[in-house]
Amino acid sequence: MKMFSKEGVEMMDVKSFLLDGDNLVMKGKMMGSMNTAVYIKPEDLAEAVSLMPWKVILKIPVLYFKGLFRRGKSEDKKATSDDTDNYKW
Repeated sequence: MKMFSKEGVEMMDVKSFLLDGDNLVMKGKMMGSMNTAVYIKPEDLAEAVSLMPWKVILKIPVLYFKGLFRRGKSEDKKATSDDTDNYKW
């Protein structure tokens, strides 16, 4: 998963989410060069959710399913283009 600034600059390429005890650990690469592990404590996660208006919280499941749908369509398109590349014309 990649996170971008408003200008389209890649800020972080997230490789995994893990648990370390009660902490959520997000591992990835910052700004294309620095490997990093971000530790999110339960109280920090609660604070992050408290910063979100109800409208955002209620929209998160919709955004999740939109992402699944778009991801599936792009994988289907990629598989189709890969199949046609194997033919000798």
